[in-house]
Amino acid sequence: MRLVIDDKDFRCLPPEVQTALFKQLSGRELPKPKRRAAHASYGWKEPIDLNHDLTVKLMHGLGKDHRQRLHYLAEHGGRATMKELLKLTRDTDWHVLSYFQTVVTRKLRRILNDDEKRAFLIGWDYGAVKWNQDRTEILDGVYYVSDASARCLHEHFHTR
Repeated sequence: MRLVIDDKDFRCLPPEVQTALFKQLSGRELPKPKRRAAHASYGWKEPIDLNHDLTVKLMHGLGKDHRQRLHYLAEHGGRATMKELLKLTRDTDWHVLSYFQTVVTRKLRRILNDDEKRAFLIGWDYGAVKWNQDRTEILDGVYYVSDASARCLHEHFHTR
């Protein structure tokens, strides 16, 4: 008989079952899991809440345009349309905003040591999407951060 359990399924097992299985099959103790940061209580669907320290780390070395967009979000209650963010940096291609989201997300996940790749800062409001008549192209939409993140970003930009 051959039994295969991938790492995601293994982590879904109760801790005592994980320990027993690992010891039985490998003859060794289960290695201690990596310690997560105290603020790493994030889920799959909502942007995380920044705190002061995390905001400072995230902003350190971030490009001017990315900082400008985060500043805009902070100044506008944590929400901004695609068109507003593009206009802010005189861009016209929405791919620029996709890149912005990717850069911020990757940096955040590195800071948090998020091996599961769950954490993200900037969400997309699917209910606010404006489509062309054929529904083949997005004309506008809304990016957002959590209220707590908007406050931390606002404090960061106003205490410098």
